[in-house]
Amino acid sequence: MHIYITGSTGRNGKLTLQAALANNHTVTALVRNPSSLTPHPNLTIVQGTPTSQADVQRALTTPQLPQAIISTLSLRRTSDSPFAALSPDSPADFLESTMETLIAAVKSTFPASKLPKIIVNSSMGAGSSEPAMSMPIRFIFKHTAMRFTLQGHNNMDEIVRQSGLTFVLARAARLVDGQEAGDLEALSDDGKGCGWNPTTNRGALGRWMVEAAETDTWDGKSPVLID
Repeated sequence: MHIYITGSTGRNGKLTLQAALANNHTVTALVRNPSSLTPHPNLTIVQGTPTSQADVQRALTTPQLPQAIISTLSLRRTSDSPFAALSPDSPADFLESTMETLIAAVKSTFPASKLPKIIVNSSMGAGSSEPAMSMPIRFIFKHTAMRFTLQGHNNMDEIVRQSGLTFVLARAARLVDGQEAGDLEALSDDGKGCGWNPTTNRGALGRWMVEAAETDTWDGKSPVLID
């Protein structure tokens, strides 16, 4: 399978890219700085930005049209802290604007009968999963800089749902690094039963999204994913 990955230089994106290559897929990655990725025989690196429809269309056709698209884009911050201010090059509407650009590029590039599936790194708390958030976590997402993240995911998820593309929205909980404890547990779209402070391992999330591209198990769904 050929997969197009946008956001492949981020912490989640790099692990998703590794998982795709480990499963012997070919991948095209659109990046601002090509030197930020390690060359690989099955990896095509295209320089550009996800905000440019021309760049996205060029990446989608290099070297061939993908069967699946994985988006791991996230809001850039001034530090790794989730409470840090947004980076000057990452406006508050970055998630939704880049998704609109991506979908416009797809519809301008693909035959209507062969639209690719899109798998999106979403967030627990978006859409129907908001009630599953504990009160302390909900407070943080509503009254700190994290509110931009949740607003962006809500808007982006709705854009994906209305796009006409087959989609999977991977609603990750609090992301953690480190060695994977095993496969993620996929809960229903509303996240019922997730506990008060669930976590999602980044590496396991990357593998899950690649597997979602490979099968139709989660098509049209938005599972909450937890360790």
